[in-house]
Amino acid sequence: MSIGKRHVEWLAVALFLAVIGLVYQQAATSMAEQGIASGGPYDNAAAYPKTIAAVLALLTAIQALLQILRARKAKAETGVPLGQLVRPASLVLIFAAYLGALGIAGYHIATPIMLAALMMLCGIRRPLAIVVPAVLISLGLSYVFEAWLKIVLPGGLLHLNIAW
Repeated sequence: MSIGKRHVEWLAVALFLAVIGLVYQQAATSMAEQGIASGGPYDNAAAYPKTIAAVLALLTAIQALLQILRARKAKAETGVPLGQLVRPASLVLIFAAYLGALGIAGYHIATPIMLAALMMLCGIRRPLAIVVPAVLISLGLSYVFEAWLKIVLPGGLLHLNIAW
C-alpha cells in the first residue's frame, strides 16, 4: 500500500497549519487569561511564539504555493510506501509525548529521554553514544536558557531545577 508524494506533502502542510493555529489559539486564550499576552516585547510572553508562528506560516505558504505549481507539471507518480512514513510519524509522536511529559517529568528528566529516543530512532545503538550526548545536550541547553536567558524551565511534579 502506498500514498502519493503530494498527499504526504499536503499532510505536512496541514500539520504546520495546526501548530500555527494552536500557537495563536493559546496566545488568545490561555496566555491572555494569565495576563502575559500583552504589552511590550519584554512583558509579552506570547510575542516570541507568535513571531515564530508567523515565520512558519510564511514558509508554509511558500511550500503550499510550490506544491500547487508543481501539481500543474506533475507526471504520474509511483507513490510512497506507507512503511517509509513510520520514522517521520515516530519523530512527531516522540516530540508530542515529550511536550506532554514536560509538565509531569520536567525538563531535566524528559529531555534526555526524548533525545535518547530520537537517537535510537535514527539508528544509534551503542548505549554510551546515546546517553552521553543526550545528557550533555540537555544540560547545555538548560544552562543557556536558565543561566544566560533567565528562562525557568519546567520542573515537573518533582520541581527539579538546577541553580546555575
